[in-house]
Amino acid sequence: MKHSDRYIIRLNPVDCLTLSGVVTSLGALALALKGQFYLAAALLFIAMLGDALDGMLARKYRLERPFGRYLDGFMDVLIYLVTPAFILYTHGMDGFWSIPILIMVASGCVRLAVFNDIGNIQEETGGLAYLGMPVFWSVLLLAGFLLADFTLPALWLNGLMTLVLLSFSHNMLLRRPFFKFTKLWQILAITLGGAAIFLVLHVSGRIPLV
Repeated sequence: MKHSDRYIIRLNPVDCLTLSGVVTSLGALALALKGQFYLAAALLFIAMLGDALDGMLARKYRLERPFGRYLDGFMDVLIYLVTPAFILYTHGMDGFWSIPILIMVASGCVRLAVFNDIGNIQEETGGLAYLGMPVFWSVLLLAGFLLADFTLPALWLNGLMTLVLLSFSHNMLLRRPFFKFTKLWQILAITLGGAAIFLVLHVSGRIPLV
């Protein structure tokens, strides 16, 4: 047996970057278990950065292949569906409040399955777009949830997030184009900016008012 045939797949550097999502997302899960929600959110923004860069690098260095697309899909489930759902649940959206979380995860899985089948779509202007709202918005919505926790009572916060999650789930399944971030500066601003905000909140020891 040749050395190259010893394993079922040979990973390239972009695949390793994709797999870094295992470390960041599971790290966020562990932090959420300890109640360190801001640091967990910061890690999710770093996970989002890795997810955005792997596709860009794969295209730049011509490392695109079906395996990478499928691997990216599995990481998307972990980063954008399982981990945010777990953080919301451990933050207080349990019991009855977990129903919209389940709907979000199910809708996201359907959305990702369709994306793996068709990929991006072309807009009338010629640019790339997503068919259905992309799952990465879950991290941004989670960030808003954690920031709103400073001012809203738990009942209002969970009720508002229920409406947001149901709307998000519906939009993920809509047959319409959604904007795709393609510029590096946009991606860096969102991911590093979000990570910095929640890292500062964690280090400063800020806690919600309610």
